[in-house]
Amino acid sequence: MKQLSHLFSWLFLPLLMPLYGLLIVLFYPAEELVQQGIGVYALPISIKWIVFGMFAVFSLVAPGLSFLGLYRFKIITTIDIENRTERLYPLLIMLIYGIMLYWLIGESDPKQLLPGYFLALALSGVAVTLVFMGLTQVLKISMHAGGAGILTGFLYAYFMQQHNPSYLWVAISILMAGMVISARWYLRKHTALELFLGYTLAGIITFGVVYVWG
Repeated sequence: MKQLSHLFSWLFLPLLMPLYGLLIVLFYPAEELVQQGIGVYALPISIKWIVFGMFAVFSLVAPGLSFLGLYRFKIITTIDIENRTERLYPLLIMLIYGIMLYWLIGESDPKQLLPGYFLALALSGVAVTLVFMGLTQVLKISMHAGGAGILTGFLYAYFMQQHNPSYLWVAISILMAGMVISARWYLRKHTALELFLGYTLAGIITFGVVYVWG
């Protein structure tokens, strides 16, 4: 059980969850309820991979390398940032890269031809990070659970605005959240409050941002 919990922790890293959500919406054949330009699924494949690449760089690669740098220079004592007092710098790094991603998407699409879901997802990441930065001063809120909440909130908000929604993917994201929350609780990394608060807050924030601005 311990090995399985560690596996779930790595498979569902917070930095990976937005990428899972993007892959689903980019390649699931959905059609907008209110057509305001080209839909996500109808985008040319080259544009899809460019958008995914931007998210991969600023949501996964750059923060991951930065965390390794923090670990190497002993600013954090563990890669998964177990110490609450060490979490401010990693969250600040995530915030900076999130703002850069939001700016880059906006600058790459000055005529706003791309679906708004991409900007909204980047903005929701910034919002969630800001909230977690505040809360981490008083409790070790779970970033793993927060990543799962971002995935669920994003998929739910997206599919609510499609003619042919796949709520199966929303259900799968909730199942994934249950797996990662159970894993982090089993490994005694967080209390139940830190896990459920992280998931709920991230899910609500992401849903609200993506539903309104997507």
